[in-house]
Amino acid sequence: MSEDSIWRTWKPYAAIAAVVAGAIWWYTSQSSIAKLKDGAYDCQAVFVNESGKYQVLVDEAGDPYPSISATVRSGRLASMSGNTPMPADQLSSLTVRKSGTSHFHVTDDPAMHSYNAVACDYAGG
Repeated sequence: MSEDSIWRTWKPYAAIAAVVAGAIWWYTSQSSIAKLKDGAYDCQAVFVNESGKYQVLVDEAGDPYPSISATVRSGRLASMSGNTPMPADQLSSLTVRKSGTSHFHVTDDPAMHSYNAVACDYAGG
């Protein structure tokens, strides 16, 4: 090794540490396998289009559907209700697709895109 080797300075080690820290942060808080935060979630009926983007669903009058609330316990969907609570057996049949620790959407449609769902965002403990 020459005396000018980059590994003799602190800079490459700092860069490696920053990349590792960033990867750990993303994996534990932003990835689809991250555990959801426990607490209340505010939800909205949406259509997931072919690009995976949400479009808010509206009724015949053009108004968005009433808001829906959900609760997560131990990282899992524990309850969901709009005008009426959803029965536990129906709740367990839903597919939950997470995005980080504070957002998810649920659907009863197995399609990869172009389906109706309920999108939820963390509202607090």
